[in-house]
This record gives sequence, C-alpha cells and structure tokens, in this order.
Amino acid sequence: MIGSMTNKPHYDVVIATPGKMFHAEYVKSLIETTKWLNEQGLTYHLIGKAGSFIPTTRELTALDAYSDKWDTKEIGAGEFTYGKVFWIDSDIEWDVEAFKKVYESDLDFVGGLYQIHPNGRVAVAFEDSEGFPKVINEADFIMLDPEEPIECFGIGFGFVAMKQGVFESCDRPWFKIEHIRWPHLDFDTNIGEDYSFSINARRNGIKTYVMPNVKVKHHKEIVYELR
Repeated sequence: MIGSMTNKPHYDVVIATPGKMFHAEYVKSLIETTKWLNEQGLTYHLIGKAGSFIPTTRELTALDAYSDKWDTKEIGAGEFTYGKVFWIDSDIEWDVEAFKKVYESDLDFVGGLYQIHPNGRVAVAFEDSEGFPKVINEADFIMLDPEEPIECFGIGFGFVAMKQGVFESCDRPWFKIEHIRWPHLDFDTNIGEDYSFSINARRNGIKTYVMPNVKVKHHKEIVYELR
C-alpha cells in the first residue's frame, strides 16, 4: 500500500550490513535466509557501505549512499519504503529460525544475543542502580525468562531489527557517539555507536529489547557461540 501510494519500491525486509568483507558463514546464512524470504513471498533489499570510521559507515549504510544526506531521516534516503530493517554484521552466523523470531516480533526495536568476549560477555547492556550501562554475561540471563523479550539499556547492532519509523523518528546523526562520565573517572568515555543509537531511540520514545532465546554466532579469531 505504502509503495503504491508513493510510487516507490516497497520491501518487506531491508538487510543492512556495513563493510566490504563478508565471512563465509555470513554468506551461507544470508543465502538460506533469502531462500526462506522467497518461499514466504516476502520482498527484500540489501544495503551496505564501507568506511574507516564505524559510526559514519553505519550512517552511510543506512542512507544506502556515499553522501552527506543530512537533510533526510529515512532509511535509503527515502528512495524506498520497507517493513523492517535488519542490521546484521558481516561476521555473524545465524539460522533461519533466529531470523524468523526477530522478524515476527511486534516490538519496534529488538535483537538477539551474541558473544563479544571470551569471558562470555554479550552485546547487551542493562542499566545499573545509578543509571549506568552494566556489562552483561550469558550467565546473567539464566534467572530471566528466556522466552520473553527483555527491555535493556542498549544492544549491539550485530543482529537487530527495527520497524519502519524507528530510524525516521530518531535524531541525525543517527549514530552520534554518546559519552558517559563514570563515577571512578574524571573524564568522559564513549559507549559506542550501537548503544548510542539505543539512547537516541529512547530519547524519542522507542524502547530497546533483547530476545534471549535468539542466539547467533560471532566469528572473530575464535567462534563465539552461546550455549
């Protein structure tokens, strides 16, 4: 409906992957996912740009252009409409079931779990009693209901999705780095472009959620795989 009213192409799913190098397991996962999308009659579009500064690279990927289109707040710079945009990093491996769970979620901004450190740390932060982001390990989810999405302070962009309207509601630059003054330091530190986007979204009335029952693999020097 939206696409026909605006005469723009409409995609059920946009998959955004920054960078120019793709892990072989990412490619295999993407092929299986596009097969499933085709079987379901769902349309999709792939976007991605490369660069040396991660926040800018994500910004360009979201715009689907190598340009400084700061006058738009639309994914793809308004060249198309879409249902959901998935951000999947090029070193992530996932299965179709993980993709389906996130795609079928009614939440505006939600993602899965993946490991980022050999000690079990995952790319999710909760808020501590003083309002600071708290590092989370896989073990921290044991006492929580793994079948229910959990609201969080922020989530990594390795495997996450948003409905159309989330990016469009957020301030530009979307990935402007936020800084925090920790109690034990006398200077500010940045919290990364993905958690910064989560703060941007929250300022604009959009909550961030993680699905503990969606676990994907993260390929670094070793393969991080949650149990």
